[in-house]
Amino acid sequence: MIDATLVLVSYILASISFPYWIARAKGIDLRAYGSRKLGGSNLAKAVTPLHGVAGGVLDGAKGFAAVVLAQELGLPVETQLLCGLAAIAGQMWPVFHQFDGGRANATTWGFQLAADFIAFFIAWIPVIVAAVLRITVRPRPKRLLPLANLLSYAVFPAVIWEQEGTTPTVLAGIAALVLIVLRRLTAGVGEDLATGAPLARVILNRTFFDRSELQERGMVPIT
Repeated sequence: MIDATLVLVSYILASISFPYWIARAKGIDLRAYGSRKLGGSNLAKAVTPLHGVAGGVLDGAKGFAAVVLAQELGLPVETQLLCGLAAIAGQMWPVFHQFDGGRANATTWGFQLAADFIAFFIAWIPVIVAAVLRITVRPRPKRLLPLANLLSYAVFPAVIWEQEGTTPTVLAGIAALVLIVLRRLTAGVGEDLATGAPLARVILNRTFFDRSELQERGMVPIT
């Protein structure tokens, strides 16, 4: 009973969108600004990069704290991981925001850091490389970072599996990857399908580049 309660609490607390409320404090509704995403990237565009970093760190803390709190309570590793996954789900489908939240990039990384920090740092290598290329290469590559993010979520369980075989953390890492892809595919997909765009293109752009058809057409900014 305690395990189930903590998992539910993890989901509810993670449903609080820090980027949304930071933007609201500045008189901005993130749902009507830029990419319309409740995440640190859109917050950085809406307010300042510093605010975006703060929002991203707070979102990341959700996944990290959910796992660590369960660890400190001495709960089984399976419960710890479920709390982390619940936090990711809360960031994606928050009960306080009509079940339409962010992409949970930072929250997933926070979850990974708490679950296995060595695998996390290895998994972050493609993200670091993509970030450096985004800063140094001109014209700036706009598709590289979302693809690197996706790769990091796949590398995390693969690294642990290669060393330890199939463990609860490996399965939880795969589950987190599935949630990431599911969120990318479904967030606002109705608007994309209404454009009449080829379904294959919509799926590929959403899965690998986290880019909607509206963004492809320049109707919604890319952040």
